[in-house]
Amino acid sequence: MPTGTEESESASRLQQQLKALGNRYAIEILQVLSPEIGDIIPSLGWDRIVDGILELGGARRPQSMPSREKTEEEAEYEKHRQRFVTGGTLYETMNKLTHVGFVDAIGTRGRKNRRFRITHDGRVALSAIGGLRGPASVDTKLREAAMVLLKHKNFTSLLPAQERFLEEVGDVDGSLVIQMPPGSGKTFLAMIVILIRLQRGIKCLYLTPYTSLNTQVIDEYGELFEDLGYSVVRYDGKHRATETELEGASLVVGVLESVLSSVLATKPWTNDIGLVVVDELTELDSALIRMEPQNLGTDRSAKLDCLVTQLKQETQIITLSSRFGQTEEVAEWLDAQVFRPGVRLAPDEFIVREEDGVVVIESSDGTQYSESSEDNMLHAVLDHTGDYENNSILIVVGTRDAAEGIAANLAKTHPRIIQEDVISMILGAERELPVTARLERSLTRGVAFHHAGLDPEVRERLERSIKTGAVRTVVSTTGITSGISFPIDCVTIMFGTGMYFLVSRSRYLQIAGRIGEYHLARNGGRVYLMYEGSTVQFRSLEELEDTLLHSPLRPLRPGGLHPSLIASLLMKEAASGRGFTRETAKKRFLKLVMNTFRGSVDIEYGPKMMKAFSTLFDWLVKNGVLEKSDSKFRISKEARSVVESSINIVEYVALRDLISSLQQDSVESDLIDLVLRFSLPQTLRPRAYVPTQIELRLAEIEAPDQRYLSFKQGRDRFKKLVLEGWLNEKSVEDVIEHAEEISREESGGRRSIGGDIGEGDLETLVGICSNIAWGLSGFLKAMRRRNLSRRFEIFSRQLRYGVRADLAESDLLDLRITERDDGQPEYLSRTDARTLFEAGYESINDVVRKDIDAKKPGFARDRFAKNCGLNRGIGRNVYKAALDHVKSRTSGEE
Repeated sequence: MPTGTEESESASRLQQQLKALGNRYAIEILQVLSPEIGDIIPSLGWDRIVDGILELGGARRPQSMPSREKTEEEAEYEKHRQRFVTGGTLYETMNKLTHVGFVDAIGTRGRKNRRFRITHDGRVALSAIGGLRGPASVDTKLREAAMVLLKHKNFTSLLPAQERFLEEVGDVDGSLVIQMPPGSGKTFLAMIVILIRLQRGIKCLYLTPYTSLNTQVIDEYGELFEDLGYSVVRYDGKHRATETELEGASLVVGVLESVLSSVLATKPWTNDIGLVVVDELTELDSALIRMEPQNLGTDRSAKLDCLVTQLKQETQIITLSSRFGQTEEVAEWLDAQVFRPGVRLAPDEFIVREEDGVVVIESSDGTQYSESSEDNMLHAVLDHTGDYENNSILIVVGTRDAAEGIAANLAKTHPRIIQEDVISMILGAERELPVTARLERSLTRGVAFHHAGLDPEVRERLERSIKTGAVRTVVSTTGITSGISFPIDCVTIMFGTGMYFLVSRSRYLQIAGRIGEYHLARNGGRVYLMYEGSTVQFRSLEELEDTLLHSPLRPLRPGGLHPSLIASLLMKEAASGRGFTRETAKKRFLKLVMNTFRGSVDIEYGPKMMKAFSTLFDWLVKNGVLEKSDSKFRISKEARSVVESSINIVEYVALRDLISSLQQDSVESDLIDLVLRFSLPQTLRPRAYVPTQIELRLAEIEAPDQRYLSFKQGRDRFKKLVLEGWLNEKSVEDVIEHAEEISREESGGRRSIGGDIGEGDLETLVGICSNIAWGLSGFLKAMRRRNLSRRFEIFSRQLRYGVRADLAESDLLDLRITERDDGQPEYLSRTDARTLFEAGYESINDVVRKDIDAKKPGFARDRFAKNCGLNRGIGRNVYKAALDHVKSRTSGEE
């Protein structure tokens, strides 16, 4: 049996071999060197190898006569041959094939008579590739890339739709719209193209709508690309990548809002992107039914429309999604081809209703019918699945309360077997947090709930466990249905639980598709639609069936650009540095508007946006954002700094006086008040957003009434209590409990205004507030208010880590202790950092040097472990990590 070391060496060698095969011309070299069956293995020189590769591509060397001059055909061939060998790519690839043992080199390196011969390993590799790719083809790298990815994913073959993609699409040189069902391997196809582009030195962006999808992409492909020598950077609210990291990345996996912010601020890393993959293009369809003050600016479809419009002019775009109506509109907008496999797998669909005290379950095509005397409709569904003990079940509901309540009920009535180590792994160090503690109660009986209130780390571990089949009954809000496919046998949608999201057939297919086509092909699947009575969306069962099961797919229709986004676009143009006239700015803006997808399908959109432009332009001039000189306008120095700091100009103008009034010694409460005045924290749970006056005016909607404003005050107060507790280094459970307690007291004993806020909501709130504080720090530094800039920099760290100002100034929180099983770094906790700080170790340097004393016996690390206040074992680990950190920093400076 191989040892762990031998297995590690074998895995490392495999990675090197795969990387070598990914190089340009690697497969062609092996083909030229490989003999026909039964022939002796040849050893060939460079000239024969080059001629052989050219012949594979259809360029055969013309016959020549030594006694005469070269013909035009011969001269053209030699010219083509010279271009082919120039640059060193061929020689570099050959060296890599030799290094991994696929080719033997005979003779001295650098000599003209050096020859090459394919090895047994090389022939085995070529044979394996031939089984995957069929006839060799120089003009496409798709199958070579597919082979690398198949090996990484441990798949034995491609899915039918993937195979058809390789056969029909060939090299993907232009933009492409890929329409395939959920779970059918769209991401895999996108990664094939990304790998080919990376091999050509082209920077790529993988754009997702949610951090959960970012996590999935990084989990499944990040390690592979890193092993192949390509830098992968994650960019979202949870992972604040630096500009240096983003500029040096080969592949950025970014969430919509983060990438849009960078593009609007014209960050350098966005300038050289050659390929953008847009995952879940159906996000281009607006989910807003009615525009109200509290949802102004929250329509993500408008943000995606704006971002893709700016990227598509100079960048290849590949979109991934399930089907939607009138695809040709999007294809024309992107100037793209469409790949849509003809064969689709569909689960069995059942309508569940109650008639005369009996639960009726009937297939949508009318071929299956059954009745149940169960009092509980959901229990009747679980019985109808036929094999609950072995099936994986996903129940989709509309609210968090419903998810938790139904999971608690099923844990009693329909428990599942689950391993203790799986429970411990999912809960982790967060098991004492409020929502996680509630999860534990149902999870111990094999039933889980899933919603955004869970801690993000817990949520990610739970999703991985669902994918592996370790957790097989899940009750979730619709967040789990966005892009992630699971090995689910049965999806049940409960319409009586506030399913306001589910209003179209395309959104229904998104939820039903969580089964995944790969799992569906092997095991089949079922979808149950539980109609418990009239809802806001569906007043009758017939309306539900017509809308979700029988109606044609409707086309994508994004929302319009909201006022703050319009202002950001104007600022981006203005910040280019050149003076401009009002008419020039108007023409540029109109061109961008008409280039959006909304502009291409809505003839009334242009005039409406022009009206908004005129109003907003006057407002920007009036408020000193745009300054006029010699008949031309320029952006003010102050406004330029705002834009470069990724602060929205509309919000800045509204808060300018408040920002100007702050000083370095301003109390922490004032800083909290300021960051909570920005729109993003207001839109978070508990939600209480009020747009600025200019935004309401541009959107032509009335301001919220006094009742709503009073309601907002209570929610703002709750968020402030949460942030104050967090900055006072309270535990997450104490932060939420204290805020709810104070909120109840101030509201006369009524239910807490915070409602069902969870640890996941807290992490999102502090993360966004930290980013706002960081942006303000950058702006103030540009305005030469350095002391206040430093105060906001420290405040940003306070919010990020949940510590008081003294510890936030220390670098202890940056100390990397170890690496988790998922490859992510684990840093010193805020609790341990505080213990060290109070023991007199106020920096990483202190950890290493404070206990150095040549006069005392023993080692400094042992004295530190004794004096630091931590468990001695933990203390030694901290010391080792600190020593490694100092050594790394010292070597970097050298």
